This record gives sequence, C-alpha cells and structure tokens, in this order.
Amino acid sequence: MREETRKRLERALWIDRAKKAGIGLAIVAAIGLAFSYEELDLKVDNKDVGGTVTDLEPLVSKQDSADGENVIVRLADGQLIRVLAYKSRGLKIGDKIDVVEHHHATGRVTHTLR
Repeated sequence: MREETRKRLERALWIDRAKKAGIGLAIVAAIGLAFSYEELDLKVDNKDVGGTVTDLEPLVSKQDSADGENVIVRLADGQLIRVLAYKSRGLKIGDKIDVVEHHHATGRVTHTLR
C-alpha cells in the first residue's frame, strides 16, 4: 500500500472514531444534564403562609369513594391557589388556614395544606 493512501485511510478511520466518541460524549452530557435538573427540583425551600378558604370544589377521581376536595385559597398576598384536603377536615368558606409554599430550585412553586 502506498504511503499517502495509508495516511488517508488512517485519517478517515480517526475521523470516524472521533465522530463516534463525540456522539457518545453528547449522550453522556445529555443524561448528566437531565440528572442535574432533577437534582435542582429536589432542592426545596418551605415557607408557611396564611390564607382564607374562598371556595370548595369536589375532587374528580376515578374512584367512586373519593374522600377529598379541592380547596381554593386566597393567600395573604392576594394570590389564588388550589390545594387538596380531606373532607373530614370540615373546611368551610371563610375559614383561616395555613398553607406551606414550596419553592423549588428550578423556579417551580407548589402548595400543600398544613
């Protein structure tokens, strides 16, 4: 085999290997990015806020024996949110309740009833 033909063949083989390595690194980087985003979502700062029940709605569920309800709450800052509660709590419109505001590191905000 001539020298320049051998060099072109080796160059083509190295380029092919580099493409495969680049694709592999891109896949590993994408998986790492997904895991780091999930890790950010697990970092949560909780803050207690007060609110007033403004409305109660039935909980739509696939089970006939749903024992919960949707509670619409107006927070102290005026924001209107929806949380889930058991019917056994006996909440009524106008009740003052405490809600926990969960601030995730990704920027997502969720609420739960205390």
